[in-house]
Amino acid sequence: MGVGSRLKSSLQAKEYNENSGNETTYGRWSNVDLDPTPPSQRNWSPWYFFAFQFSIAFSPTTYNIGSSLYAIGLNWWLIVISSFVGTGFCCIVLFFNSRGPTFYHIGFPVYMRISAGIYGSLWFIFVRMIVAIFYMGTQTYYASRLLHVSLRCIFGHQWEDIPNSLPASAGITTSQMVAFFIAWVLQFPFAFLHPKNAGPLFVVKSMLSPVAYTATMIWALVKFGGVDLALGTKHVSGGQLGWNFMRAINTVCSGVVPPMVNIADLARYGNKPSDVVPLVIGLFVSKPAVILLGLFTTAAGAKQFGVATWNQWDFYSLVLDNYWGPGTRTLVFLGAFIQSFATIVTNVSSNAIPVGCDLNGLFPRYFTIVRGMVLCHILVWPVVPWLLVNSAQNFLTFLGSYLCFISPTVAAMMVDYWYARRGNIHVPSLYTPVPSSPYYYVKGCNPRIYIAWICGVVLVISGIAGAIKPGTISQTAVNVYNTGFLLSLTCGAVVYFLLCYIWPVRVYPLGEHEHESKSWEAMVPTEGFFHDDLIIPSYIRDRVLVGEEVNVSGSERDRFSGGMKHNSWSKAE
Repeated sequence: MGVGSRLKSSLQAKEYNENSGNETTYGRWSNVDLDPTPPSQRNWSPWYFFAFQFSIAFSPTTYNIGSSLYAIGLNWWLIVISSFVGTGFCCIVLFFNSRGPTFYHIGFPVYMRISAGIYGSLWFIFVRMIVAIFYMGTQTYYASRLLHVSLRCIFGHQWEDIPNSLPASAGITTSQMVAFFIAWVLQFPFAFLHPKNAGPLFVVKSMLSPVAYTATMIWALVKFGGVDLALGTKHVSGGQLGWNFMRAINTVCSGVVPPMVNIADLARYGNKPSDVVPLVIGLFVSKPAVILLGLFTTAAGAKQFGVATWNQWDFYSLVLDNYWGPGTRTLVFLGAFIQSFATIVTNVSSNAIPVGCDLNGLFPRYFTIVRGMVLCHILVWPVVPWLLVNSAQNFLTFLGSYLCFISPTVAAMMVDYWYARRGNIHVPSLYTPVPSSPYYYVKGCNPRIYIAWICGVVLVISGIAGAIKPGTISQTAVNVYNTGFLLSLTCGAVVYFLLCYIWPVRVYPLGEHEHESKSWEAMVPTEGFFHDDLIIPSYIRDRVLVGEEVNVSGSERDRFSGGMKHNSWSKAE
């Protein structure tokens, strides 16, 4: 073997998992991380799921939402109401989109093949990856701004006196760039943390981050003698107030879009849907709570300083400017550093892991999840995130734009699982791009989801230009864009439902199994395998034959044991 061949072989991803019960690969469309998760790796407990979603809301993104919404003319109680309404919608979507991956133990890149087709899924995987890279950059920038405050607490004026050699057009100072580099270095080791082992990390964050946020708010309320809830300098009424309220709901939802889309990447490590239910509870409890913490902290600062800071690092900077001293520096350092760490953890789950999974799905021969996460960390620099989030307006627009492209996709995925297939997935067909596969559709692509996606995107995308530069497009288009989550989600779901009603999808492969039972989740007891599939993990064979699962009927065991006559349980050559 030549040097080139050895190098190519070393770069190729491992094809199978020794703990999966197989010693053979599903084919070139799979590798060790794309195969269904074996029982030995299904180690995410309900507590891990709760801690994950509960802690993920404690981030600058969510904190900034509440204070930013003052800029569009909403008062505090409308913001509170919108936070609960928007979070409620997100909880529903999160629940519906997590059931399939939990039962069949497949991540987003493979799960996307069900509704989009084996080849058609690549576009949606690519879109999610690109957006997650941008989110990765912005979250790293948030972590660096909080770290910047922490470094000021340590070094004082010496940190502040670092000469700025960057032009104003750069959108960042030299000291901020140094802080960004340090934050990136601290974050980089997490690129090697496989998601199956990430659960304890979120438990740690769920304990530290809420304490830091709550302590900051209580300190501000006590120190400044209450709050000034009349923060908004812009006041709206009538129809515009209604549209702005819808925009607030849209903004709240947009902050949860990554978990709604990414849930398959973590739900696959659970054992049953009830394990994931605490995740929904954690979201509904934490999301409005963080928005309220941001509101009251900002309001307290406005009362004291006469200015409403829409992000926490500016609030901390004002506190240091006016209350410089050992005690204040210590408290601010602890608060800012803990929240910088929490932001890095959020980055791991919401962005690094999805990008790793997507690169794994796009290039299964060369990328594992960890390799993809490493590349994701490197790509943070070309994103120049400090230019994306330099104002409240840009921040809200950036969040809202993602909804235009991903909401119809999520809607189609839910309709496909819950209506079109009634929860029945044939797992081996997800790795075989042949005409007999139910996920081959038309040349490997499902036209239904593309039609639904285009309809959902076209409905709201025209308003992006007006949202960024008011006056360049009609206000009606902007208002439609500001309700992008609900409109594009509903449009995508309705269009995909109608197309599946008129043009039903094929549930099982062509051949002897195409007339198998299509009752609700009939394939769940065997995790998506038939008795005569070429590759059947031994843990499924053994569990079904001995009736370990209480929901496996006698007839189901008979159907599987019948295959033993033809040695159909043996591993594929």
